[in-house]
Amino acid sequence: MTERIFNIDRDNRLSEMTRTGFSSEDLFQRLLVDHPELLGGSAGETPLLVRREQPVADADDTSGRWSLDHLYIDPIGVPILVEVKRATDTRARREVVAQMLDYAANGTRYWKVGEIIKSFKDTCLNRGRNPEEVIGRFLGEGYDPKIFWQTVEDNLRQGKVRMLFVADEIPHELRRIVEFLNEQMRPAEVLAVQLTNYQGPDGTRTLVPFIFGATERATATKAGPESSEALSPDEWLERLGAEQGASTLEAARRAVDWFRSKGCEVGPTASQDAFLIREATDDGKFAYPFFIRRSSGGRLETSLQYLQARPAFAAEDARRQAHEKLKAIPNLELRTTGRLTGWPSFPVTRLLNDGVWMAFKDYAEWILQRAKSSGVEANSIHQ
Repeated sequence: MTERIFNIDRDNRLSEMTRTGFSSEDLFQRLLVDHPELLGGSAGETPLLVRREQPVADADDTSGRWSLDHLYIDPIGVPILVEVKRATDTRARREVVAQMLDYAANGTRYWKVGEIIKSFKDTCLNRGRNPEEVIGRFLGEGYDPKIFWQTVEDNLRQGKVRMLFVADEIPHELRRIVEFLNEQMRPAEVLAVQLTNYQGPDGTRTLVPFIFGATERATATKAGPESSEALSPDEWLERLGAEQGASTLEAARRAVDWFRSKGCEVGPTASQDAFLIREATDDGKFAYPFFIRRSSGGRLETSLQYLQARPAFAAEDARRQAHEKLKAIPNLELRTTGRLTGWPSFPVTRLLNDGVWMAFKDYAEWILQRAKSSGVEANSIHQ
């Protein structure tokens, strides 16, 4: 069935928007530079542009064999590799997949965080913007850029990147490849964004992004515990303590023991970077509401991104309420971008403060009760 989109202006006049392609790939790419929020799709995240035409080397001390269309970074420090193809380009299938895998395999090995920071700063200066102001607005109040860039480097070394194919039409063949790869790969992600362009008689344009590849199976695979060869929960916590100190270990154990007492499953993620708290839900699925992350110095995160997959948190208002409740806990030292699909976090050591601990337990229990429910009736719980 042909999709039709109409526009109604202020004078109540109706006009039909016509689906059109992009006149050139350069125009398409410049659109993503000017409006990176288009890459967020339904998740609503706006990534940080590092550089258009980012060099990718295939050996140490080389300037770059390839050139990636765009390199972005998301709010939790995950590098996003973007390749753009118009539907008229028949390479938007197998060839572009092989090309992207080349970029990811070599970029994660040879990119250095210092080079990425330089690319970001050069991009800002070339666009007449102050790099410090740009990164400050992106991270939000109270977040240290040094920690952010360290997290970027950690993610690169662990292969935790997002490969993103962008086209005005994603062919069925590419869609299936993306879904398959995303379900099999961990910790890397593979997604596709179809950015449909509609134009009205007066030249007004409407852009509709849609993400492919974020299947339920892929989400469960990436968030779920690692195989039996990975660190056990106790081993992971001991390593966290060795890196961050006895107080971090004590606070993390306090949180983990409490989550266990509430029936949650706990354990390291596939990348070993974080410790997940997983809850079985009433509809036979899983919720992933909380993580303790090692690379950020031992911070406890609320995953609004994963919570939006649960019925009770699907609406923005529900996630806003969860965000506001967390912000209301005194002395938490919360870092947040304010995004309703983000990962607000605080030092896990704050849980050694009895007042913070009591308030957080109330908050976490409220989250767990709602996330567990298979219907929106959980909205009425503890309003």
